[in-house]
Amino acid sequence: MKILLVDDEKPIRNMLTAFLEDLKYEVESAGTVGEGLEKVKSFQPNTILLDVNLPDGTGLDFLRRFQEGKEEASVVLITANVDVKTAVEAIKQGAEDYLAKPLNLDELEIILKKLNEKRGMRRDLAAMKAYQKAVYQRDYLFLSNPAMHKVYEQIEQVAEQSTVTVLITGETGTGKEHAAKLIHVLSSRTAAPFLELHCGAMPETLMESELFGYEQGAFTDARRSKPGLFEVANGGTVFLDEVGELPMTVQTKLLKVLEQKTIRRLGGIQENKINVRVVAATNRDLKQEVKDGRFRADLFYRLNVVNIVLPPLTSRPEDVEGLARFFFGDFSKEFNKKLRPLSDELLKALKSYHWPGNVRELKNAMERAVLTTRGEALTLKDFPSEIFEPAVVMKTSAEGNPALNREDAEKENIRQALLALKGHKTKVADYLGISRTTLLSKIKKYNLK
Repeated sequence: MKILLVDDEKPIRNMLTAFLEDLKYEVESAGTVGEGLEKVKSFQPNTILLDVNLPDGTGLDFLRRFQEGKEEASVVLITANVDVKTAVEAIKQGAEDYLAKPLNLDELEIILKKLNEKRGMRRDLAAMKAYQKAVYQRDYLFLSNPAMHKVYEQIEQVAEQSTVTVLITGETGTGKEHAAKLIHVLSSRTAAPFLELHCGAMPETLMESELFGYEQGAFTDARRSKPGLFEVANGGTVFLDEVGELPMTVQTKLLKVLEQKTIRRLGGIQENKINVRVVAATNRDLKQEVKDGRFRADLFYRLNVVNIVLPPLTSRPEDVEGLARFFFGDFSKEFNKKLRPLSDELLKALKSYHWPGNVRELKNAMERAVLTTRGEALTLKDFPSEIFEPAVVMKTSAEGNPALNREDAEKENIRQALLALKGHKTKVADYLGISRTTLLSKIKKYNLK
């Protein structure tokens, strides 16, 4: 590690140079603000030990000019008197720590070790962020559809504004969770938690305790206090999937969280401040839900600060080939299969299918095909027969039939799938790219038999 000493007293510079070189640090020194700033450019130190009083200015002057140059180094202030005001001002300007003269060399050694550890942690964090960014970005890099390119640009823009609430809308299986994670990893919150809650997967009372936590004795089984998702994710992102399923009582509490940036645990009296970004997703038309009285208008406007719309796969068939090749490559590696590239015949068949379950259905189909094939290359026989049966192809949105709204289209899709697959619910769920539990819920909702 390189250390630059900036101190006008030559005996102190000589003493510290000898001490630090014994600790195997590379050391250079300067006696003035000007000389120190020149050495920063030529020597590029990792750490600067900076005296407060210098012949041509102060340590704070050095700090200000150092910060303007956008150089990267940790600064430790050295002062003859423990001037708390100066130390606080220095730390505000970016100094990491301070030491008082006469110097305690053991204390200096400890500070330098801590700075080394912090520098290592920052490197690890930068590497982790770069890796996560690459993992989540790659799914967008090979897409051909211009609408998806715009979606990615929008994700990049909103990620930079780490306090903005985002609403992601799109049909089931279009990649809403993936988009939410990409927003998180591209943001300044990437080192903090990304926690998600499926709003339609649990009862109302349990949902409240999961989101907001509870105090001991709040209800019968509350034997100890427990923080909720908003507290645990502090500094990070909370992803609310299928937010349109939220009960009204929880909607009211969520609105308060978004407006006041505080939460109160169940059974508690204390308001706890939180710092989280909320990303919500839904396959419902929330504007219609508001009109029908099932969703709060004020909550909708709070969530809909930025709306990212993910188009269904049926509206961008040119992306099917890129996605198929990508999933094929991924699963071939995962299952250690050495298969020949996808044939033109198979790609043509995959592109001609409507994929009502969207990207998720395509991914599941490719995973199953790669895992179960016994040949050297994938063929039509490795995929579910219904994918290539015209009788099972159906409309997936209101665009195909102006008389259908989104819910009518979803109901019709499920009805046709049940007929085509002779009521086999596991096959229907797999075909539509949804869980069996979700399918049963929708069958009940639409009164399908």
